[in-house]
Amino acid sequence: MADNNLANQTSSAEMVESNQDLLTQILLHFPVKSLLKSRCVSKRWLSLISDPQFAAKISHLNVNLGPSGLYFYGSPFGFLNFDTNHNMLKIEIFSSENKAWTDSGGPFEAPHYTDFEHGVFCNGAIHWLSPTDVSLYFDVETESLKTMAMPRTQTGGPSGYWSSQRFPYFGQCAGCLHLIEVDSISKPRFHILEMKPDHSHWCDKYRVNLNNVASEFPEIARRYMDEFPTLALNNVEEIEVQYYAYSILSVVIGEKDEDVEVKMVIPGKIISHNPRLNTSKLLSSWRANNVYDCMQYKWYNVFHYVESLATL
Repeated sequence: MADNNLANQTSSAEMVESNQDLLTQILLHFPVKSLLKSRCVSKRWLSLISDPQFAAKISHLNVNLGPSGLYFYGSPFGFLNFDTNHNMLKIEIFSSENKAWTDSGGPFEAPHYTDFEHGVFCNGAIHWLSPTDVSLYFDVETESLKTMAMPRTQTGGPSGYWSSQRFPYFGQCAGCLHLIEVDSISKPRFHILEMKPDHSHWCDKYRVNLNNVASEFPEIARRYMDEFPTLALNNVEEIEVQYYAYSILSVVIGEKDEDVEVKMVIPGKIISHNPRLNTSKLLSSWRANNVYDCMQYKWYNVFHYVESLATL
């Protein structure tokens, strides 16, 4: 009986080994780290896993599954050059084929204080925020510059002036453009907005209640008397929570509607919160000098990375 089982296993292994398509489909479901180790199995496996087409399939599959993690970087990378002439700007595009810059369209006037330094690439377009009612996005394929409306305030008035405090996060995941709106760090709630595919308007997609986060990680809820005890007057207001200490790193969404996680830095910890399920979990701990260290990290210092076999 044991000899028959061994013979069947050997026969199955030989069948898989001899069938290129079947072997490829099996290897496509291996984790990237396991694939790298599997190159040592045989010369055939090494050739298959090292094939650029196989690497491209792995990258495409992993991108559809969402990011593998977050990558912290000191400054953003861009491939667009802005040639300024007084109040007018001009976009130039760099070609990796001929190693040259070419003009794209004519000069244009951008909304005041448009943040060109921190653009977000999503669905073939680069998006930039502006502290006005209108922001810009550039369609790379058609080389056309277009406008998108900014959300109104929660009181219903015009957007008016905003700052990084009101919109502490602007990013994308799985082809969706997200913007987080915060009224004040003293408020226990914030909204995650999602742009419609046609760039017509922002919709209120998720709402985060920081009190739910504080039930699991109480260090996020702060009182000024904790940081400045000598200035405390022991008033009732000082005993209550006065602000929430956090920075938003990323919004990651999955295939299901409840698969959404907000990655945040809080004093001494990096956590993930699911606003659909109201659950929070610890991702990592870090040593902070003071409570304000966690509030210095910004979304544009963090990038999604996807495991792949592609070489840099």
